[in-house]
Amino acid sequence: MKYLVTGGAGFIGSNLVKELVSRGEEVRILDNFSTGRRQNIRDFQSDIEIVEGDIREFWVTLDACKGIDFVLHQAALTSVNRSVENPLTSNDVNISGTLTVLECARRQGVKKLLFASSSSVYGDTPTLPKREDMIPNPLSPYAVSKLTGEYYCRVYANLYGMPAISMRYFNVFGPNQNPDSQYAAVIPKFITSILNDEAPVFFGDGLQSRDFT
Repeated sequence: MKYLVTGGAGFIGSNLVKELVSRGEEVRILDNFSTGRRQNIRDFQSDIEIVEGDIREFWVTLDACKGIDFVLHQAALTSVNRSVENPLTSNDVNISGTLTVLECARRQGVKKLLFASSSSVYGDTPTLPKREDMIPNPLSPYAVSKLTGEYYCRVYANLYGMPAISMRYFNVFGPNQNPDSQYAAVIPKFITSILNDEAPVFFGDGLQSRDFT
């Protein structure tokens, strides 16, 4: 199969690309490198095709989807805080950009699509663990944008017969995550503090719980 990974130079995208390359798959990435880093794909960039562009650019995305069997759509503005600061940009990238990817994939005959959604669509539900059949309660522009993306995936699957699955990522951590970003998740911040012999900073009373992926 031939794969397109949007946001393929980002944290999760680059790990997906690395795994696909190790399996001998054909891989193309679409990334504007606004948050993705070239060093994340440095070790295998000769084994992949790189399209530098934005998912909001229709013709660039349409060309990137040509000949693709499976789209792994990871590109997004991923920060809740950033979406609160700039909801228009969050909407533009995460909703309009996702719709562009879906439409281009449909026009190019893509067989399957995976959409990176978020656990933020649940909101602050009192019941744990969270379940897929819970009614969404998005509390930020970011959460709204991800839930809208899920709905668009469902519509494209139902109307056009293009199978699409939405993965609700929780608080993710792992290789290639940038711990220096002001929007970095708590796990890499804790690890960086510990490696530097500094005390991790906890907000609240320390009794709160989180899900990690």
